[in-house]
Amino acid sequence: MRGNFLALSFAAFMATSSAMAADIPAIKDFRQEAKLSQEKRVPILVMFSAENCVYCMHLEEDFLKPMQNGGFYDNKVIIRRLKMGSDDVIDFDGSRITIDALAQRYSVSVTPTLVFLDSRGHQLTQKMVGLTTPELYGGYLDQAIDTSLDRLRRNKPLVAKIPGE
Repeated sequence: MRGNFLALSFAAFMATSSAMAADIPAIKDFRQEAKLSQEKRVPILVMFSAENCVYCMHLEEDFLKPMQNGGFYDNKVIIRRLKMGSDDVIDFDGSRITIDALAQRYSVSVTPTLVFLDSRGHQLTQKMVGLTTPELYGGYLDQAIDTSLDRLRRNKPLVAKIPGE
């Protein structure tokens, strides 16, 4: 009986801790994210998500929030999100752009998709599409972050120019 109580108490604590974890900030102005990226010399991880996307919720709760709130990735990556169908944002050049246009720019057609960008909006590594093999996903995510960080610091983006540049 006591073992069950402890297990339930721990589960309740973990659920409460997860619920209290700060949300992944939504991007409103890429210029702000670019400035932070330049100051810290780290890539911007952008999660394209959708309302009621179960996989997006799992990705955010199981991977991105713990990464953001744990502090271990503060000097490796800036974690942000964009919700499909939400309001326009300010692009890297200061112009207004729809989320759909951004999704098209980075060839995002399903959610969740993670895109890794430098401070000019250049893609640094292959995007991560979907949430496949959750038991291996953390390793794939770490590898993509490390590759992005390395390419950013060597100024070698995967895509040399963004469309319209």
